[in-house]
Amino acid sequence: MLRNRLILVTALAALLVAGLAPAAQSEPHQKILVDLDTPAAQSAFEGIMGRLDILSIKPGHHAEIAVQSREKALIDEAGLRYKTLSLNMEAAVARDYGPNYGVYHTYSESVAWMDELRAQYPSVISEKWSIGQSLQGNDIWAMRVSDNPDSDEDEPEVFIDGMHHAREIMASEFPMMFAEYLAANYGEDPEITWLLDNRELYIVPIVNPDGQLYNEQTDPEGGGMWRKTRRPNGDGSHGVDPNRNYPYQWGYDNSGSSPYPGDQTYRGPSAGSEPCVQALMAFVNSREFVTHDSVHTYSNLLLYPWGYENIDTPHEDVYQHMAAIMTQLNGYSPGQAPELLYGVNGGSIDWVYGAQDEHDMILSFSTEIGSSSDGFWPTQARRQPLFEENIWPHIYLMRSAGIFIDVNSPVAMNDAKTILPGESGYLDFTIENQSVVADAQDLNLSVRCDDAWVQLGASEFNVGDLAAMGSTTLGAGNLPISVDAGCPNGHFVPFDVIVHLDGGDLTFNLGFMVGTPSSIFADDFENGLSHWTLTGAWAPTGSSFHSPTTSLTDSPNGNYDDQVSASATLNGSYQAASLSFWHKYDIEDNYDYGHVQVRANGGAWTTLASYDGTQNNWQQVTLDLTDYAGQDLSFRFLLETDYSVTRDGWYIDDVMLTGAGSENLAPAAPVAISPVGGAQVSPTPELVVANTSDPEGNAVTYGFRVYSDEACTQLVAATDGVSEGVSGQTAWTCDSLNEGTYYWRAYGSDGVERSPLSATASFTVQASSGVDGIVIGGPRLQVLGNVTGGGARLQLSLPAGTQAGVAIYDARGARVRQLHSGYMNSGSHVLVWDGRDSHGRNAGSGVYFVRVMAEDQALTGRVVVVR
Repeated sequence: MLRNRLILVTALAALLVAGLAPAAQSEPHQKILVDLDTPAAQSAFEGIMGRLDILSIKPGHHAEIAVQSREKALIDEAGLRYKTLSLNMEAAVARDYGPNYGVYHTYSESVAWMDELRAQYPSVISEKWSIGQSLQGNDIWAMRVSDNPDSDEDEPEVFIDGMHHAREIMASEFPMMFAEYLAANYGEDPEITWLLDNRELYIVPIVNPDGQLYNEQTDPEGGGMWRKTRRPNGDGSHGVDPNRNYPYQWGYDNSGSSPYPGDQTYRGPSAGSEPCVQALMAFVNSREFVTHDSVHTYSNLLLYPWGYENIDTPHEDVYQHMAAIMTQLNGYSPGQAPELLYGVNGGSIDWVYGAQDEHDMILSFSTEIGSSSDGFWPTQARRQPLFEENIWPHIYLMRSAGIFIDVNSPVAMNDAKTILPGESGYLDFTIENQSVVADAQDLNLSVRCDDAWVQLGASEFNVGDLAAMGSTTLGAGNLPISVDAGCPNGHFVPFDVIVHLDGGDLTFNLGFMVGTPSSIFADDFENGLSHWTLTGAWAPTGSSFHSPTTSLTDSPNGNYDDQVSASATLNGSYQAASLSFWHKYDIEDNYDYGHVQVRANGGAWTTLASYDGTQNNWQQVTLDLTDYAGQDLSFRFLLETDYSVTRDGWYIDDVMLTGAGSENLAPAAPVAISPVGGAQVSPTPELVVANTSDPEGNAVTYGFRVYSDEACTQLVAATDGVSEGVSGQTAWTCDSLNEGTYYWRAYGSDGVERSPLSATASFTVQASSGVDGIVIGGPRLQVLGNVTGGGARLQLSLPAGTQAGVAIYDARGARVRQLHSGYMNSGSHVLVWDGRDSHGRNAGSGVYFVRVMAEDQALTGRVVVVR
């Protein structure tokens, strides 16, 4: 993390604070839980909810509210029952953070962070610029993230803003962290590189700087609860809720915003009265944004329009499609604010989407980061996890703003639905156009496979046109494959799909399994819990089970508790093809969840499946892990609950992981030595590779494959089981080939697994003169003997006079001796290498190579020195 902690108050900071009223000790906020368990309570609450600072609502159960004496009096007057959860929300946070917000950023630190990101990543992050000033004269900063950040290119535009509400610290942290994440991975991660090459991302991390600076004054160690701007309202109160101040449906009713200046949801004296709102609207109207997210905290929600009323927009089907994809990994609840939380009129996302008389339609969302246990000021340890669980939704916003093709769900099929060793079939997978606005036309893709057990029969496919949000599959027979009969059962075959787009190729790493997988881990919980790390109340129980006599549950002694985040984590990591388990559950519907999560290579936890409601009977679940092929995976079962209503919980039994079933490590791929680079050879060329190594020290044999096409789908010659050669190289002489250009690859085998195939090399066969090693039609080389006494004789035939170089190289590629460098007449020339290097010393026994450069062609020969 880039940090620039300011120990002394700089002149800049002094100017920023000058516009603020002197700090006073404000009344702390309490967090209370209001009971809504009767129709009368629900009705009374609805009568005052527009004046309250509502944190979350569970209809029919409770509302979580931040209150001071003013709001508490309203609740008391309404006759509502409540319990206090926190007496001082500000103090609870300050105890954790320490000076300068700890790992979080103050306003001045955020501004400095923008400068630091520009300095570190100038090729993808622009200089910051001000889109306007707040009422108190503080700049509202923006920056652009793209491959040419200082130019406004004709690329789809994406917008992320943060901190409309000053107390929501992750709302300003996330946009900055996301910009840094993209910049750090540009040039390293192929997808992020492609996105920044083909998109422009704009971020405004702090929409409401006045409110943030006020929180810094009142609570310099963090935890400030000021939400609004700092407008003097003329009645002794301050502030307008900027997320109720936008003109679209401003003041629609008094429950989605408040007309009272002292209330937290005060909508302001007029629509768009706040300079920060005016600046953001002008900025949006000046751009051509396609997708947008306004980041808030908290509630683990993804909101979309309309907010002012529980009615659908004309693009409800698009919003549902996008929201389902955006929340598929973090488990957030998607929907409209009146349905999930409360009505919001004058909100930013309604204006961004709805004001289509001011700008083109923008698909606008609002992410509410974090749960009630995180609150507005999450612990410092939660900062990174909260960021990570929201990376994918924003990557998708960038994908969906223009053409982006995703490839997933690979399978290898035949009539029996499963390809076994020795069988043929075809590859199939799903191709999706994830753009929500643009159709893909004349879409082409290709497939590459380096697995030595598998032969592709075709490598290219024309998908044709694919509509926005459309998907298709390849279908049967378009990409035929065959599997070697010796392939181990359960072997995983990785392959790449390359999608060819105008903005550059997109490559997807996929794979399939040959045959049926084997169990690599199984636990029925009958022999203790040594395989697991448990938090909370997770423990074995005999009260219910799938296989006698024990299962694992989150609450063995009754119902689970409120506000729980407890997990059962499988120790170690596994390269697995699937996870299966039996379970039953009674989990509060829509509010508490049981999550099955995976972590790849030590990264962030990702949700594979979530469960709520009731499943009284034991049910088996199998989760496919193909998308995580080749990665080291960790697994956990996580129960998360809210503030009220408890249930019996979640029972897990008979957990099993499947995979290849062999811990044997394959050899590394060999490296082609000759012929390479299209070298001209005889019709019976000798193919030579450098010997590879096996990580477990097993003996290695070699296989060779020769193809007539560069895609390596048309096999013309092959062999297996070639014994490893001496002097660090292994050679195989191919059967007679016709004229033409050929491509070849090789692999090493330890008797169980094969290495990946070597990189593709090429050679050209021309008509033979009848003398082995001599090629007609261009320069040709023949080695007439090995170094045994009289030396090796090399015959070089040139059809015309030319500059020529002849040199001897060892197996490592180091030059041993230059035999000739200069002009040679046409005709046949015989050179002799006496087996000595350029210093006159005898070269050691082994294989050496003659390399000739003549007429811009490379020729290669092989010489063996025997001492």
